[in-house]
Amino acid sequence: MRHLEGTFNVGKRQALYYQAWLPATQPKAVILLVHGLADHSSRYGNVVDYLVPKSYSVWSYDQRGHGKSPGKRCYVHRFADLTGDLGLFVDFIKQKNPSLPLFIVGHSLGALEAALYCTSHAAWVTGAVLSGLVLKAGESVPKRTQKLVKILSVIVPRFGARQLECGGISRDETVVKNYIGDPLVFTGKIPARTGAEMIDAMSKVQSLAGKINLPVLLMHGASDRLAEPAGSQLFFDIIASSDKELHLFPGCYHEIFNEPCHDFVLGTLIRWLDKHILA
Repeated sequence: MRHLEGTFNVGKRQALYYQAWLPATQPKAVILLVHGLADHSSRYGNVVDYLVPKSYSVWSYDQRGHGKSPGKRCYVHRFADLTGDLGLFVDFIKQKNPSLPLFIVGHSLGALEAALYCTSHAAWVTGAVLSGLVLKAGESVPKRTQKLVKILSVIVPRFGARQLECGGISRDETVVKNYIGDPLVFTGKIPARTGAEMIDAMSKVQSLAGKINLPVLLMHGASDRLAEPAGSQLFFDIIASSDKELHLFPGCYHEIFNEPCHDFVLGTLIRWLDKHILA
């Protein structure tokens, strides 16, 4: 396995950190991995270690305000900035791998971005895999809190409005401990503007999802407390694609790739990927 790292430009004066893991032989496809909120690209070792030996190359980047990339931690001024960065990274990868199929694997916030991106740029993507899709705030964020966040996002956009429940990421206590102790993970309160932009993006995806007709694999922990599994079910029901699968993993929390049963989860992923390369 060969590891690359560097930066790619997303503006005249801004560049984001990226890294890639390449197999020893010619890759049969490219995986573009988009991490979640407060997260970073180096936390997906299970995915890398599983896919790369099976001749997939994995490319990922630290989103603005995350990991090794610049910006106020977890601050999103416009959700369009995130989907724009994703589009630029797609272009960046396609230039380096022009003949290979490209699959987007998005987790949580990354899944929301991937879903919105695919409503208008599906021609660039062979298929999309959405893990722990954040599409319904529901019980985890009460209606009154959502309204308050939208108000605060205008008045004091950088105000810390809500803290993620670290214990909700995985049933594996070691994963949770390492998450809390990771200096590149943000464990503070999420800025109000970020929350409001995410809520608006959820609404946009729900209204535009009927345009998506590319192959889609949805995977969600059935016991996820951070992103309601009902959101994945809703997305599955409304997308136009006839080539779609939804897998709910019993007992699993939010980070299904870091659950004790991650080998089973990744087995589901690789079977789907292989099938769509051969199709």
